[in-house]
Amino acid sequence: MEAAELRRLVVRHRHVAPMLSVLLASTNARVRITDPAGGEILDRQIGSAPADAPVERHPIKVEGTTVGWVEGPRPAGAIAAVLSYACARETDKRALAREALDRYRELNLIYDLAEQIGATLEVDAVAAVAVDEAGRLPTGGEGFVVLVDGPDAESLAGGILGAILGGEAEIVNDVGSDPRATDDERAFASMVAAPLRVRGERLGVIGTRSVEPVEFHASDLKLLIAIASLAAPTLDQARTHETVLRAAD
Repeated sequence: MEAAELRRLVVRHRHVAPMLSVLLASTNARVRITDPAGGEILDRQIGSAPADAPVERHPIKVEGTTVGWVEGPRPAGAIAAVLSYACARETDKRALAREALDRYRELNLIYDLAEQIGATLEVDAVAAVAVDEAGRLPTGGEGFVVLVDGPDAESLAGGILGAILGGEAEIVNDVGSDPRATDDERAFASMVAAPLRVRGERLGVIGTRSVEPVEFHASDLKLLIAIASLAAPTLDQARTHETVLRAAD
C-alpha cells in the first residue's frame, strides 16, 4: 500500500476515517500518523495530555510490510492495530478486484479464441490465431508457436522449449541465466511457454517471449495454458484434415 492510499484511508475513507475520529475522540493525547518515510498524514494536536507523557511509535503493517507509523501515548498501539486491520482489508478488496478483472479478461480471450480457431481447419491459420492471442498477454511480449512437425521443429530438440515440450508450462524471466537455454533462446530475455498436447500426444509449444527483460506472472501463465488447451485440439483436427486432403489428392 502506497502513502497516498494510506492517506486516503485515514482522511477520506467513508468507514475508516469516521472510526478513527471516534478512537481519537476517546483520548486526550496527541496522535501523529505518518507514512513509512515520515511524511505527515495526520497530526491531532488537541488534547490536554501532559507534555511529558511517554510517546510510543507503532507500525501500521500489511502482510509484514510497514506502510506507516502511529506516534503518541499508549492508545497509539490500539490505533495502529485498527489501521493495520483496515489496510489489510482494503488490500484484500483490491486483490479480489484484480482477480475478477483477470478472470473477465481470460473469459473474453477464451471466447474470442474459440470463435476464431473454430472457423478454420488449416494448421497455419490456427497457429497464426494462437500466436496472435499469445502475444496479447497482460505483461506483453510477442507470441510464438513451434510445432514438432513444423519448419522450426529443431528448436524443440533441446533447450528450454524442449524441456517444456516434454514437461509442463513454465515462466523463465531470466533466460540468460538458465543453463538449459540454447544460443537462439538467449536472444530473448524472458519467456513463458506451455506444451500443446492432445490425449497425451505433444504437438509443440506455444509461448510469449520478450527481447527486453520483463516479469511474466502466474496470471500470464494461466492465460497461456488456457490458450494452449483450446489451440491444441484444433491444431490436431487441422493436421488430420490436411492429411486426409493430401491422401485424397
